[in-house]
Amino acid sequence: MAPIARLAMAVLLFSATFINAAPTATTADNDAHIAGYSRAVSAAAPGVKLVYKCTVPNTVAMTFDDGPFEYTADLVKLFNSKNAKATFFINGQNNGKITDYAGAVKQAYASGHQIASHTWDHGDLTTMNAKQINAEMDKLDVAIKKIIGVSPTYMRPPFGNINDLVTKTVGARYTIVIWSQDTNDWRHENDWKSSLKVYQDKIKKANGKGGEIVLQHETIKLTAQELTKRAIDYVQKNGWKLVTVGECLGKDKATWYRK
Repeated sequence: MAPIARLAMAVLLFSATFINAAPTATTADNDAHIAGYSRAVSAAAPGVKLVYKCTVPNTVAMTFDDGPFEYTADLVKLFNSKNAKATFFINGQNNGKITDYAGAVKQAYASGHQIASHTWDHGDLTTMNAKQINAEMDKLDVAIKKIIGVSPTYMRPPFGNINDLVTKTVGARYTIVIWSQDTNDWRHENDWKSSLKVYQDKIKKANGKGGEIVLQHETIKLTAQELTKRAIDYVQKNGWKLVTVGECLGKDKATWYRK
C-alpha cells in the first residue's frame, strides 16, 4: 500500500468511532473511497453518519443501485422465496422512471426490504452546490413518499462520491451508506462468475464483529437473473444472514424512514 493510502487508513482508524465500523480495504476502488470517507468524516459536523460496513455479527447487506428497473419485481420475489432481505438504492429517473415501476417499489417495501435514496437522476453530488444537492434529494423523497407513504432516511451518493459539502448537506438528514465489498458487476456485465467470486473470496473469509455491505446493480440483467440467486445461496450456506442495511447496523425499521 502506498504511503498516502497508509496515511488515509490511519486516519480512518482514528475516525472509525464516527462510522461505527472497523475499517476494511478490499479493492483499489474501495481504498480510494475509504480515503475519501476518512477525510469527510474528519470534517463532518457532529451527528453525521457515514457507514460502509455492517456492525451486527454474521450479517450481509446485499444492496442494489440505479433502479427501479424491469428486474426489480423479480428480485423481490427471489429474496422473498429465500427468506432474505435486500436494500434498494433507487433513483427517480435514471435507467427508468420511478413511476413506471411504482408497483415493484411498493411490493419491495411491503415485503420488508429497505427502500433508500440514490438521488433523483444519479448526478455527481460533488459537482453541485448545497441547493442543488438538496433538490436532488427532495425531489426523490417526494416521489418515493407518493408510492410507499414515507421517504427514506438512508442514501447512497452516486458513484460513491462525497466531499465535505455533500457530507454536511446530506448527512444532516440521512445516513450515508457506501459499501465494503464491490462486485464490480458494471465492469463485466456478461460475466456474473467474476462478481460471484467476490462473495467466494471475501465473504467466506470475513470474520470479526460485523458483516459486509455489498454493492450490485439491479439494472444489469445477469446480476438480476444469474448472480443474485447464487450469491444468496452462497451467503446463506456459509451461515450468514441476508438483511437490510438498517438491520445490519442494528437499527429499528422505524428509523429507516420519515413521514
